[in-house]
Amino acid sequence: MDANRDKQIRETLLKNEVGALLLWRPDEIVMATGYLPLWGISVCIYPAVGKPVIYVPELEPADILPADFRIQTYPWGIIECADPWKELYAYLKADLDVLCPGQPVSFIKHIGSSAPPQIAGEGAPLPLDFIDQLMALSEGRYKDLTSEIIGLYARKTSDEIEKIAKANRIAFLGIRAFYEHLIPGKTEVEVACIVETAIQSQIGKDDIFYAKGWPYIMAGVNASFGGIYARNTGKVLQEGELVMIEMAVCVNGYWCDITRTALVGQTINTQQKNIFNAVETAQQMALEMIKPGVQARNVDKKIRDYFQQTEFGAYFNHALGHHVGFRYHDPGMGFNPNSNLVLEEGMVLTVEPGLYVQMLGVGVRIENNIAVTVNGINLLSDYLTTWSLIH
Repeated sequence: MDANRDKQIRETLLKNEVGALLLWRPDEIVMATGYLPLWGISVCIYPAVGKPVIYVPELEPADILPADFRIQTYPWGIIECADPWKELYAYLKADLDVLCPGQPVSFIKHIGSSAPPQIAGEGAPLPLDFIDQLMALSEGRYKDLTSEIIGLYARKTSDEIEKIAKANRIAFLGIRAFYEHLIPGKTEVEVACIVETAIQSQIGKDDIFYAKGWPYIMAGVNASFGGIYARNTGKVLQEGELVMIEMAVCVNGYWCDITRTALVGQTINTQQKNIFNAVETAQQMALEMIKPGVQARNVDKKIRDYFQQTEFGAYFNHALGHHVGFRYHDPGMGFNPNSNLVLEEGMVLTVEPGLYVQMLGVGVRIENNIAVTVNGINLLSDYLTTWSLIH
């Protein structure tokens, strides 16, 4: 159990006079317990006082369950059980009656976005009335702490930052494979497959039980749409094209989000170089500005003002960055013109300036992950800086 995370959760509950949180999204459970569900239908009661309980389907692998929590199985997937959900709700109600009798409970009611469980080929098979059934569990009724629960995502503990850093180290292997296979004649999707292999091949090493990447390779004109969407196609890489990789990586439930842009071959034209240099300069300017107490919107404005001083001011069409760690995109305001976020030590965010000039068929983004420290930042993705463009 992460003692700092446990303290954050219990202080939130006690401050708001709530007896327990009911956590059921995979990223909520990772945030609270460090456990990444396989099936995505685990539930955690995290009480203000007492030992948290995690309810898992009987088909959940035992070797991924955390040691510091009480584990209760319920018979989902067992042929002989007609209604496993009825049994789960009964377990939840009985434990709530003991852990926080007569007190309100809280959870996020809306489905919203969530990180996937380990089996991510389809959504978690939750019943349609799942939220209604959770609402009926507590005699002390429901108290909405949605903003407080989301707020728990914002500041990571030192242990969580190290796990996010580990995801970044695995992402490095994928980025290295990306640079090594920017060869004329290869297709975007062929390079993406090589990158994904480099990441998944780490399973079984260094206590990694889950490692997955979502690499999107966009070459030439496709990269110029990179500020709008990411996808792989069958486009063939051509000598002299700039190629962008946008990639999420999840390792044991902790996420990073990385982008690099590189050249196929050795010949770069003046327009490509100027666009790349502008993005690289913007990246460094943003990193140098970040520290506790800084308003996130001011970092975003600094970069937009800089781009306006170049000939490319009209081509930065997305936010400068977002929270990351428990999801590909954690909830929170991040770096954008309307953000009210004030940076604090322990926040983990992306910094991702980009320029997308469709009339030139050029797109460039450089995206790093940083942890805010007491004096500035810890650059979690501090790799391949000398390979940024021509390798």
